[in-house]
Amino acid sequence: MTDVSRRGFLAIGGAGSMAVVLASCGRKSGVSATQIEGPPSGVTAAPPGPGSVDRGRSGGGVVTAWTAEGNSYDAAIGYDLHSWEALTSLLYMPLFRFAGQKGSAAPAAAAAMPEISQDGTRYVIKLRPDFAFHNGRPVVAADYVYAWRRVLDPATESWAAQYFASIKGADEFIAGTSTELPGLVARDDHTLVVDLKEPDITFLGQLSQPYAAALPQEEVERLGAQFNRTPVGNGPFMITSYDTKNRHARFVRNPHFAWAGLPFLDSVEYRWGIDPALQFLQLQNGDVDILGEGLTQSIAARVQGNSELRDKFTVDIPTLGASWVAFNVDSDKLKDPRIRQALNWVTDREQLAKFSRGLQVSWGAVIPDDEPDYRRTVTPYTLDPDRARALMKEAGVQSLDLDFYCSEDDYWLSASQVLQQQWAPIGVNLKVTTLSNAAFWTAVEHGDADAFGRGYYQVQPTGLDLLAGNFVTGASSNYQGYSNTAVDALIAKSQNSLTVEDSNRYLADAETMVAADAPGVFTASLRFVAMRSPRVQNYQMRCETGSYYDRMWV
Repeated sequence: MTDVSRRGFLAIGGAGSMAVVLASCGRKSGVSATQIEGPPSGVTAAPPGPGSVDRGRSGGGVVTAWTAEGNSYDAAIGYDLHSWEALTSLLYMPLFRFAGQKGSAAPAAAAAMPEISQDGTRYVIKLRPDFAFHNGRPVVAADYVYAWRRVLDPATESWAAQYFASIKGADEFIAGTSTELPGLVARDDHTLVVDLKEPDITFLGQLSQPYAAALPQEEVERLGAQFNRTPVGNGPFMITSYDTKNRHARFVRNPHFAWAGLPFLDSVEYRWGIDPALQFLQLQNGDVDILGEGLTQSIAARVQGNSELRDKFTVDIPTLGASWVAFNVDSDKLKDPRIRQALNWVTDREQLAKFSRGLQVSWGAVIPDDEPDYRRTVTPYTLDPDRARALMKEAGVQSLDLDFYCSEDDYWLSASQVLQQQWAPIGVNLKVTTLSNAAFWTAVEHGDADAFGRGYYQVQPTGLDLLAGNFVTGASSNYQGYSNTAVDALIAKSQNSLTVEDSNRYLADAETMVAADAPGVFTASLRFVAMRSPRVQNYQMRCETGSYYDRMWV
């Protein structure tokens, strides 16, 4: 999500409503745990992630509600929120996983952190000898070679191929001019050697993603098209049924999981096709336990305005993400950066944030306000109507008609109307067109809109993920058509750096350039509020992954 985007997962544009009552929703999810009272479980070791596991109890199950069906449970293909959580939290365990609530990569299926050469181009990765697939077969280094070659194979059409492009030989492999991939070698069953064309400070983060997990070639070939929905992975849960017609999938604990005693839950059930308002009603009634999309705009006012509901069902999750009004910089109306800067200065971000119901915090820069270990150099945009008028005058523009395309997302439906009012005083007439989500993305990819709403959750704890994915020439989520060779060069230097400090120094310079070019109106940093039943104990979440089912209990 390389021409295929990650829009469903990373782009905030509502999933749409299907007010469908599932036939199975009458069953209560209050499954009793097998150990209601008694001493702590004694389980002390868990994969990297937030929270502790030392007081869990085994048994029971939870039900998670989703608005829409996921696009795929194949880790090379899945990208939307529904699929991504299944991939990261249930079905697959990559070599590394992000530690704690805000930490970086730590060993998961790997036995230790990799040995990295002094020049940052060779990674020697030792594998845990006790890891097995859902079918019980031990995982070996050759399974990673197979999985990564599959991601890079154009026939797979994986959006993740670009994230392995730094491996030696990957360009030729993707282009089909070679079947060799010299930068990826299984030295023995428990040693993987990776050679990169140049240093890549994000590579460890890429190895923490589900598409980097091992795959059993024999199961991929046996299942064929069914692997899309019922894959065999190596995560804490394995899928036992997938019912498209009745809109539910069932996962059960993996008996071969490398961490003894985990997961605590016997099962997880996904249900989809449920309108957010109905999801919340089912959460209150005990028919579901977790809302996959968390607190959505459509129910935020009701929940946030009621302290009893808020305290009972919500969990604030630290999040790295940004929201902005994206501009089609190829549009003749918006080619002059002074016009784009003017729109930044005339936008009242505080007023816009009110319509997010606590899910956004006003912010006038590109990278989120609370990015860790990052020292920005840019001065964020604020409200300055006089400066906006002066810039429009310099650009020689007295009036301007712009087409704003809006999906079914509740926030942008409201925010677009507020923007109409805010931009009118400098002569901008904003025409709002509302489309279905599918039609919206088609229009955006074709460059039909002058402006449109965007949002992005980072899947790595670095702002490089946000800038490289959205503001580098030709990037997979660069729907603005924005291109600046100086920005591209700085992002490349940031990515090729050997230290976080050097990487962030180049990144800060790139952010300053992007802000000056103003390919959008930067409006907010995103916040995420999870929704779960009080019966769910030790609920943990990171927005890069989703709910941590491997350590929760009921």
